[in-house]
Amino acid sequence: MDNPSRPVTGYPAPNQNGHPHPPPNAAYPYAAAPPPSQPYAYNPYYQAQTPIYRRPAFVRSFLITMIALAIIFGCILFIFWLVVRPRVPEFHVTSLSVSNFSTNNSQLTANWDARVQAYNPNKKMSVYYYDVFSAINYNSVTLSRTQMPPFEQGTRNQTELTAKFAVVGSYIEEKAVNSINSERSGGSVKFDFRLEAYARFKYGAWRMRRKWARVWCDDVAVSLSSSSGSGNLVGGSKKCRVAI
Repeated sequence: MDNPSRPVTGYPAPNQNGHPHPPPNAAYPYAAAPPPSQPYAYNPYYQAQTPIYRRPAFVRSFLITMIALAIIFGCILFIFWLVVRPRVPEFHVTSLSVSNFSTNNSQLTANWDARVQAYNPNKKMSVYYYDVFSAINYNSVTLSRTQMPPFEQGTRNQTELTAKFAVVGSYIEEKAVNSINSERSGGSVKFDFRLEAYARFKYGAWRMRRKWARVWCDDVAVSLSSSSGSGNLVGGSKKCRVAI
């Protein structure tokens, strides 16, 4: 008969519920906590390639959009040109007179009266001129300059402009004086008329951006002899070159 106080050796006694003990260091049968997620692995090759993959697509889309807009804008301008057919205005010097003309000791004294005809040949566009300046030149030397009032021209409108110039005792180079005196000995002197202004064309309610208009009327001959200080235009109206 065993002694109940003697320690028990060997296998542990079974549980009272009839199930065996779990082995040593074994996890409990209920679900354990999930393992911590691994940190994101940095891939330098992938990071470097991602913008390279996206950038060409963006640039290609941008270029296609710009080309399409340019084509559309060009078609609009071409249609507008076909409908409106803008033309450059025409200018003529119809009269140029000189009085009190003298060149003593390289000092010029003179008065000029000029009449200019401006014509707008456009059928559907009007034009407005402002900041208008005109000048009398001789061989690229400006003798006198004046400002003219602004003016507007409707379609196929013809406008007469007048400009007065005056100079008293103005110094000019001896080379220019000798050239003028040489021409006067032949009975006439050729002056150059210049006109510059801002021009803004208008088609209905649509206004174009302003443009710088330049008018050159070269070699406008005036009867001016050595014995006379007055003269008038020789050879009739003089057509001018126009750039806008």
